[in-house]
Amino acid sequence: MDERKKKAIQSFFEEGQSQRSIARELGLDRTVICGWIEVYRYHGLEGLMAPACLTYDKTFKLRVIQHMIETVEPFSVVAGRFRIPSRATIWKWMHQYMSTEDWALYQLKRERRDMKKKQPNRVITDLEKLQEENELLRAENAYLKKLQALVQEKQQIKPKKK
Repeated sequence: MDERKKKAIQSFFEEGQSQRSIARELGLDRTVICGWIEVYRYHGLEGLMAPACLTYDKTFKLRVIQHMIETVEPFSVVAGRFRIPSRATIWKWMHQYMSTEDWALYQLKRERRDMKKKQPNRVITDLEKLQEENELLRAENAYLKKLQALVQEKQQIKPKKK
């Protein structure tokens, strides 16, 4: 196994370094480090051994595509799970086996997954509004008192200097 892979895995899991800092340190792109981490999560150190030049049969490719569609996981995670060296391979398979309409639906599903869920609009009662306003006024009052005390303290110090 490549020593860089071992160092990257150790830095991430044992030392708690970020993927970005490890990539910078090793002079690699962050996505490469991300791929190594995903492979390690699913297959351990053996998974990081350089695989022989692999050819994949159609059923395997379709199984990977089906997994992508069902889970909407990132390409790097799926590549790690199925021990595929490059996430671009999965992207190529998806374009190869999916129609334009299927691809568009998949992209829409990914976008929906990425959108943050909005909090439902909560009805604020008059009492809650008044309580919130009261808290703000108290904070403002405390701030003004503190400011006035500082100004007075500063004015008292000035005459003593002269």
